[in-house]
Amino acid sequence: MNSIVFPSDFRFGVADADLQVIGEDNTIREEGSEKTMWYNFAQHSGKVHDHATPGIGIDRYHRWRQDIEIMKAMGAKHYRTSVSMSRTLFRNGQVNAKAIAWYTNYFKALKRAGIAIYVTLYHWELPLYLHEQGGWTNKKTTDVFVKHARTVAQNLGEYIEEYFILNEPWCSAMLSYHLGIHAPGETNLTHALLAAHNLLLAQGAAYTTLRSVNKSIKISTVVNTQPSYAASTTKEDREAAQYADEYFNRWFTDPLYIGKYPEHLAALYGRHMPKYTQADMKQIQVGPSLYTLGVNYYRGDVVAYNPKIDRRYASVVNPKGPTNDLGWPIYIPPYYSEGLYDMLQQLYYSYKDHGLKRMYITENGMALRSDWDGKRDLVHDDRRTQYYHEHIRQIHKAIRRGIPVEGYFAWSLMDNYEWAEGYRPESCFGMIYVDRKTMKRVWKTSAWWYKQVIATHKIP
Repeated sequence: MNSIVFPSDFRFGVADADLQVIGEDNTIREEGSEKTMWYNFAQHSGKVHDHATPGIGIDRYHRWRQDIEIMKAMGAKHYRTSVSMSRTLFRNGQVNAKAIAWYTNYFKALKRAGIAIYVTLYHWELPLYLHEQGGWTNKKTTDVFVKHARTVAQNLGEYIEEYFILNEPWCSAMLSYHLGIHAPGETNLTHALLAAHNLLLAQGAAYTTLRSVNKSIKISTVVNTQPSYAASTTKEDREAAQYADEYFNRWFTDPLYIGKYPEHLAALYGRHMPKYTQADMKQIQVGPSLYTLGVNYYRGDVVAYNPKIDRRYASVVNPKGPTNDLGWPIYIPPYYSEGLYDMLQQLYYSYKDHGLKRMYITENGMALRSDWDGKRDLVHDDRRTQYYHEHIRQIHKAIRRGIPVEGYFAWSLMDNYEWAEGYRPESCFGMIYVDRKTMKRVWKTSAWWYKQVIATHKIP
């Protein structure tokens, strides 16, 4: 089989996030930074594996020089990470100079190494004090977030290649306030829809603020996506697939690009919907002005109609389908990795006439248990390599068919804190193994494979 060749200017990069690799113990102690909502949620909710807090993450706070050398050795020239609003600002609104100094040193070194920095402004690092005041159901959170965005642009902007305003607002709203899986762990649909609306308002306000600081910067955002396939050809299951698409995908992308919520789910949710104005929707509709739409993709879903569930659908797990080590289906027969192609096609043809210019895959990866014998400088993870290969192949297929995908950021550079999964061994997404006791970094076979992809812009 011939190699699949990507354009020379295609961005092959790596990704992580502040709280997952830095944690918060060091930042609280050395910077006086605010605790995040994950600190208490992990300890007291009973919803995080082993009650594990982010702790020190993988000690990126102290080992960042070593980790930059690993990026250089991998050949990575594009790196997506986040700047935490729990670090940049104190609760009194003052800028945390020690945090800014740390980021400045880190970003300067990355830039000297020839690594372009793509900064996410919110990757779930909500300060605990804002959570205690209602979190994303309180518009005060929007005000603080906008100040955080301005602080980052004014103090770190010279090092930043591109901004991503939010990471996966579906998770911040639905997974956190409706399904109860992520912090704050609520199961309240009304709160979830209000949080979603406030997140979208915050995104619009942050866009305006960033643009006021520098008219020439690249401003983008990131959504997580999941194609939904009907479990059967019945009218009910086909309707369930539509509800699933609107719940997971279009609830955030339709307002962003079209300026309205998807009509079927909005009608269903009726009394649970937040009150909003046309001015709100105009503020939210910044999609046409964005440089890129970041697309996070892990898997698809097969759904069946269920009238007892407020979203009117339930996932149908196919026992024959492969899963990752967290039990997530990663290939949906008969679609397999083509789910990514389907998702890119849907996004492009839904929004290309509404201002969508280009897309990156900003996260894509597979959770696998990491086991190291403590002797060899290599960890085998061939299933992850296969996962990457098949999904990157689908991106190439999309490009060949005229869909403007211009980058791929593998999730993740290193094993790290996986939110509700804590540091569960099966939750490791990294191409670099990190020993939890010693913090030793060990390359996996997927890292060596990806190094060749970056160097050649080819996959075999």
